[in-house]
Amino acid sequence: MDEGLVVMASYSLKKRIIFSIIAILLCAFCVLSLGEVYIRLTREYCTPEIMKSRSLEYSPALFAVHVFPLKEQNIEKEGWLINSKGYRGKDFSQKKDDEIIRVIVYGGSAVFDPNMPNGKDWPSQLEVILQQKGITNIEVINAGIPGHATFDSFGRLFTEGHIFQPDYVVLYNAWNDIKYFSFEEPLLRKLKPYDEADDFRIGYRGRLDRMLCKSSQLYVYLRDLYYTWKYHVGGEGIVKESECYREIQELGLKQYRLNVEMFADLARNINAVPILVKQARLVSRNNTDEEKSIICYKFQGMQHQTLVDAFEKTDDIIADIAKSKNVAMADPSKQMTGKSAYFSDHIHLSDAGSKKLAMILSDYLFTLIKSQ
Repeated sequence: MDEGLVVMASYSLKKRIIFSIIAILLCAFCVLSLGEVYIRLTREYCTPEIMKSRSLEYSPALFAVHVFPLKEQNIEKEGWLINSKGYRGKDFSQKKDDEIIRVIVYGGSAVFDPNMPNGKDWPSQLEVILQQKGITNIEVINAGIPGHATFDSFGRLFTEGHIFQPDYVVLYNAWNDIKYFSFEEPLLRKLKPYDEADDFRIGYRGRLDRMLCKSSQLYVYLRDLYYTWKYHVGGEGIVKESECYREIQELGLKQYRLNVEMFADLARNINAVPILVKQARLVSRNNTDEEKSIICYKFQGMQHQTLVDAFEKTDDIIADIAKSKNVAMADPSKQMTGKSAYFSDHIHLSDAGSKKLAMILSDYLFTLIKSQ
C-alpha cells in the first residue's frame, strides 16, 4: 500500500476519533445542561448549607451524645422553638420560684415530639391539662432531644438538670436504648463524639463537594440520590447496616437497667420524685403488614419479633425497678401500644397520640401530686 495512503488513513482515523470525542462531550454537555435546567425548574435548591440552616443545631457534649446549644433556635418550617437554655418550648428561669411545681421530662425524639408544632408537643399539653385540672402552679419542661437514650438523660440530669430544682423528673426512654441491645461491646466502646460532618445532609465532603453543591443543582440532586441509595436515611439519622439480623444481648439489657436505676437514684439525690414511664409504641405482636411498613427496623437492625421482645424487656425492667426501689411508674403503653391512630411510625406520635399521652400522664401526675 502506498505510504501516503497509509498516512492519510491514519490521519483520517485520528480525526474521526477526535470528532467522536467532541461529539460525545457536546452531547454530555447538552444532557447535563438540560438536566440542570429541569432540576432548577422542578425542584427546590437545598445544599447541605441550606439544609443545616433549616435543621436543629446540636453541639458536642461530654455527658451526652449531643445537646442543643445555649441559644434560641426557631425552625419555622417544623414549628420547633428551642429556648436560650437549650430546651424545647418557652424559656424558663434557672432558679425556680418556691410556689412553682416543676416537672422535667427526659427522653429522645418521642419526648421532643417532632410531629407537633411548638406548644402542642405532649409535655406542653401535659402542663396545660394539669393547669386546667387545678394545679395552676405547674411548669413542665420538655428535655427531649432526638437520638437520646437513658444514659443521655442521666448525664444531662447529673450535669445540668439538677440546677433547675425539679420537683418531678420523668424518664421516657426505650427505642434509642434498644439500638444498643445487640452490641457485644461495652457502651463506652460504641459511642463517639458528635460531629455534624458525619451527616452528608448538613456537611460537605471536602472542597470539591462544596464547590459543586454551590454551583450545580443537578449535582445536589444526584448527590442526594447516591447517598440515599448508599445509606438508609430517615428522621433519626443515617444507618449503614442494611440487614435486620441482630439479636438481644445480655450486656445491653444490663446497661439499660443500670441507666434507669441510676436515673431514679439521682432524682432522689436532688430531692426530686422520679417517674418511670413505659414507652408507648406502634410495635406490637399483632401489627398488620401495613403497620410494619412504617416501622423502621433498620435503625435497630432487628426483625419484628426481636424488636417486640426488646420493648417488652424494657417494660419488665422498668416495672422491676419501680417495684424494687418503690419508684413511681406510669404505663401509657397499656392503652396506646399497637394502635396505629396514635402513631406516625414506630414510636413518634400523631396529633391524637400526643393528646392521648398527655391525658394519660396528666391523670397520673395529678393523683401523684395531690397525694404528696
